[in-house]
Amino acid sequence: MNNGRRTAPGPSRRDFLRLSGAAGAALGLSACGFGRTGGGGTALKVWDQFTTSPQNEAVRKVYDLYRRSGGFTIDRTTQPGDQMATVGKTALASGTGPDVIYYEVGKGNAGVLAEAGLLRPLDDLAAKYGWLKKITPFAAREARLDGKLYGLPNETETTVLFYNKTLIDKAGLTVPKTFDELLDFCARAKAKKYVPIAYGQADVYPCWWAFSLMANNIVGGRAMGDLIFDGRGSWNTPQMRQAIQLFFVDLVKAGGFIDDLNSLHGPDAQSMFLAGKALMNINGTWAVGAVEKGLKGQEVGIMPMPSIDGGDRVYPAGTGSAYYISARSKHADEAGRFLDSLYQPEALRVWVEQGKIFPPVPFDPSGWTLSSLQKQALTAAQNGGGDATRDLGYSVNHGKAAPGFLNAMTSGFQAVVQGRKTPARQADDLQKAWEKGL
Repeated sequence: MNNGRRTAPGPSRRDFLRLSGAAGAALGLSACGFGRTGGGGTALKVWDQFTTSPQNEAVRKVYDLYRRSGGFTIDRTTQPGDQMATVGKTALASGTGPDVIYYEVGKGNAGVLAEAGLLRPLDDLAAKYGWLKKITPFAAREARLDGKLYGLPNETETTVLFYNKTLIDKAGLTVPKTFDELLDFCARAKAKKYVPIAYGQADVYPCWWAFSLMANNIVGGRAMGDLIFDGRGSWNTPQMRQAIQLFFVDLVKAGGFIDDLNSLHGPDAQSMFLAGKALMNINGTWAVGAVEKGLKGQEVGIMPMPSIDGGDRVYPAGTGSAYYISARSKHADEAGRFLDSLYQPEALRVWVEQGKIFPPVPFDPSGWTLSSLQKQALTAAQNGGGDATRDLGYSVNHGKAAPGFLNAMTSGFQAVVQGRKTPARQADDLQKAWEKGL
């Protein structure tokens, strides 16, 4: 989980500190019990990262639903993600850690724990409870490590284009559906003194979002997943070169952004959109709350990148974190029942309605209290607005993306928009960085 949200996404590469069994107390971890009766009552130890409102309160309710259904008492510990990464491995290895831990997905995160033999594969439990029939395919893929399902993902985050329809209507423009329409939209919006798209590349990560949006539309979600997670395919193809050309060259020439977009930071781009100076903003569903608050009373929508040559419009998706079971847990079966309870209808409503978190499973929110923007984000998170196997893609900074590849994207795309590098050269450099990272 990345509260905030994803201000610096991508695979973490952390050095785990060698801490004693008292590390949790030393770092000031927060612990609480639910329904503890004493006298030998069995408790399931659960560590999670939901430390702030409204997620913290929602999680309490979700866990209590499990307990009231006849489950074990929950002995819950909460801590921020960075602290979880610091103490998680040591606690699990010592045997004094949790039965269930909420941890970031990916080879550089939960993969480190799995490689150390600290996590229990969940394939048998997934078959027992039918999880793979519920979980959106992209989320199940992100929770797999070396072909085995290790985690039960709980957050769907999609990269999107926010658009202010109130301002677009005021400007006499129409929300574009195709890329050609987007190029025309940008030229006309700039002539009316609006910034068409609030987007900047001063930070390392916004270009990952932009490239994800464009590449998934051209290559397709399934092929992107094959490349990012399994290494099947290449970054140096005509399709990838086209993705780079269209966004980092053609859209720039059409006046889609501020003149010096390499000087604009991601949070400042969002502020520009919220201030009504820009008609669109490249961001993610993690920003729904901020957008609703900042543009209260205005009609705001979300959409994928416009269609290219009549192709599909694909939302790149990612999973923040997942629930994992300790390989040393003496209550693995009950931990599996606990994980299954998180996807029950009553729990799903709490996650979405109160926690504003979108689990990657289908459900019917009819009758729930959701804003229009929440409903749009939920539709994208569930199935991309159509077929989940086709309309949900993958974020280019996930899977096997190594730090060198991430750096090659950032510096390379900055050079492309400045005219110092061609799309062909950038595609070649990305492939070399990818191979080196593998």
